Amino acid sequence: MAYPKIVYTPAGGTDQTLNFTTAPRQQPGYVKNAVRHDNISTSGVRESVLERIETFLELNVDYIQAGADLANWSAFLDYALTGGPFAYYPDASQSGFINCLLEDTSGTIEYMAPGIYSVKLKFRESV
Repeated sequence: MAYPKIVYTPAGGTDQTLNFTTAPRQQPGYVKNAVRHDNISTSGVRESVLERIETFLELNVDYIQAGADLANWSAFLDYALTGGPFAYYPDASQSGFINCLLEDTSGTIEYMAPGIYSVKLKFRESV
């Protein structure tokens, strides 16, 4: 299995590919959130109106190398923070992907060790 990748297209540009240098760590299998409205009547009957079920991906990328890798992550965050869509490939060697938006409204690439950085991101699966 290959590491993940992200493919995005900046306005007026060509497709950009962000290749992960390691697999995300401690990634939950599923993160789902129901958007619904619940009402309980005086007789105790419960009524639920479901609008949608949202699906999220949470990623912890613990190894971003200083240099080109860090610059590529910075460019991706510059794009994704504007609300731009992107394709997340869980396995870069496979054709299957998930269309996503960045759920976070801020992004911090944190220092781990000399020349090593990390980032935690939450993606919203778009339909």
